[in-house]
Amino acid sequence: MDSVIFQANVIGMLMYIIPAMLFFFYIIKGLEDKLVERKLYLACGIGVILGSIAEIIMFLSGTDLYTDVAYASMILVTPFIVMMFMFIGVNLKTFKNEHAAPHYSAGYGLFFGGAIEFWKLLITEDRYADMSVGDVMLITLFGLGTVIFLGGAGMWIAYGIKNGNGIRITGRLAFLYLFLQYLYASALEHVLYGLHNFVLIIACLIAFFVVSGALFHQGYLKLPKIVKKID
Repeated sequence: MDSVIFQANVIGMLMYIIPAMLFFFYIIKGLEDKLVERKLYLACGIGVILGSIAEIIMFLSGTDLYTDVAYASMILVTPFIVMMFMFIGVNLKTFKNEHAAPHYSAGYGLFFGGAIEFWKLLITEDRYADMSVGDVMLITLFGLGTVIFLGGAGMWIAYGIKNGNGIRITGRLAFLYLFLQYLYASALEHVLYGLHNFVLIIACLIAFFVVSGALFHQGYLKLPKIVKKID
């Protein structure tokens, strides 16, 4: 048990938390002295806290369990729980009124996703301790795609809130995330129950990263210019 938890902790840090930090550093590169340092830390910290709370809710509600209807609960319910917490975090007064709100929101989304996937991996490894290293890495890669997706989602929700249509954008992202959850569920079914062809799962993984990467990249390209220090 202890070795499984230790392994999940190490993999979670390497594949989720550290990449989230690196992506955030890339976004704010050259802007460190122009943004409010306190709000940078707050964005990341609140993301971790709310991400942990969201995962606890999903764990207690059993939405991540395989049932008679397979992973239908996870596919249909999880996206709306996740996006509800995404909107709550990005819509905080601390961030939403700032010119640099998309920068802070990207950090919030990245660490929110990192926290969710960290705990999700820990729970999965505890439930299925006999998974091979290859199976664990396959699931972990889908989790990394989720971190990237939620980092991009944070930026797009911030843009939506500034334009007065934050809820609409969040709803659209929830349906997009639903599609990604379907791909992730297919990978779980392959790893845990031997369903689906491996080539199909690799295609799902590629599609997952294409969608997540495109959302993140397009959000990054729209980031507002910061020309002076924000007080």
